[in-house]
Amino acid sequence: MGLWLPDGPEDYAVPDLCVVDSDIEDHLIENNCYDPVSFRLVLEVTSSNYNQDLRTKVAAYAIARIPVYVIVDRRHQRVHVLTDPVANEYDNHRVHAAGERIVLPESVGAEVTLDVAELLKAAQPRPRS
Repeated sequence: MGLWLPDGPEDYAVPDLCVVDSDIEDHLIENNCYDPVSFRLVLEVTSSNYNQDLRTKVAAYAIARIPVYVIVDRRHQRVHVLTDPVANEYDNHRVHAAGERIVLPESVGAEVTLDVAELLKAAQPRPRS
């Protein structure tokens, strides 16, 4: 599922995971990309280009007014939770390490608690068989 970004008709992102409103289909723009107004949470798992998730996408998602952006940073073994988008950044940026539990804001639409260690474990690349 693509997230249409407000910077232009070719600007979109395909998050690793997202939480959306139940009426998401009403917000289709084109090519399986949807208006950001329907997104409550976007989660990205970093890969070799982790700076994109930690910098470029932070600005893009803040501009799109995504209320909660979660980054699973495999390189540094931590989870970032960004909330309260303002202009091209987030007012609230918290970093969590293994052993912590994260309670996500109510804006997600449900009570959600993340176990950082389990999230980091699940995000590790699987060996190929």
